[in-house]
Amino acid sequence: MDTALRLTPAGESSSGIRNIIGRRLLSVPLIFKLLGANVIIVAVTIAIERDKLIAGEWGEPGAIAVALGAACLASLALTMLALRPIDELARLSARVSAGEFDARADESPYADSNLAALGRTMNSLLDALAAERKRIQALGAQVIHAQDAERARVSRELHDSIAQTLVAVRFQLTAATAHCNDIETRNALEAVGDLIGPVMEELRNVSNSLHSRVAEDLGLESALDALASQFRARSGLQVTVESGLAGTVVPAAIGATLLRVAQESLRNIELHANARRAAVAVSARPGSIGIEVTDDGRGFNTTFVHDHRAVTGLASIRNRVNLAGGRMTIDSVANRGTRIFAEMTTAQS
Repeated sequence: MDTALRLTPAGESSSGIRNIIGRRLLSVPLIFKLLGANVIIVAVTIAIERDKLIAGEWGEPGAIAVALGAACLASLALTMLALRPIDELARLSARVSAGEFDARADESPYADSNLAALGRTMNSLLDALAAERKRIQALGAQVIHAQDAERARVSRELHDSIAQTLVAVRFQLTAATAHCNDIETRNALEAVGDLIGPVMEELRNVSNSLHSRVAEDLGLESALDALASQFRARSGLQVTVESGLAGTVVPAAIGATLLRVAQESLRNIELHANARRAAVAVSARPGSIGIEVTDDGRGFNTTFVHDHRAVTGLASIRNRVNLAGGRMTIDSVANRGTRIFAEMTTAQS
């Protein structure tokens, strides 16, 4: 009994090793399997005719060996041609995975009817995915437009209603203070009046963060200049703005998205980068408008930003750009700053 118990693990280990070797042999590429099979056929044939070969009778056995060798090479060549369409489909899958969503399978002269049908099926699936992607982008653009409209409404409400009410309250307090003869009451009224100023300033900041009236009235370039001035005054960060739009008309939706990129990027620099300088550059190319924000700060690990589960400000603005049909990249090196680039298409290709 003890001997059997001692031998059982060894038997299981041998069986496991055989299984591993078997799996490795079965997992080798098809071309090597065929090569091995042909080599085995040639070896078996030579073994069968071994006596004649030793006796020096190279006639028929030698011809068989040569014929088998030629057949081996021919089968390998034909197999490689037959597998070429599959290799092309594998490369197509890699291109699509890398982001080339417009890539499609070409008709291969080496493909049989089944492989040709597989290529057409893949193209149909990719076309369907592209159509679905465009539909999702269109829905995302509608959501973003609705959000912008609501933010603009709230911003106008804060600016035109609440702020104006506070102005009226301030005037009333000033008038009441002027006609008040009691020193303590007058001091209390003046203290309340002094509180209204910071509240109004905070309301203006919130209103501008929700929706830039400058961008709506004067355009993206002026809004970026105003944003830079705001950050310079608030944090001391030296922000420069460079525009290469050269009279390009920026659609309102695109301008709003690019302004959000600049706002969130500068806010991230202000809070986390420990930078002294930042630069915002906006430029136009045929069919697209891009914005770049750079700083000389300490940089950060961008891995978490690219995580689809991330809920940071940069991740949210990146999702907004993607939904609007654009692209956004974030590059950062420790102690060498960060570069954020977003590009929006202005025309359908």
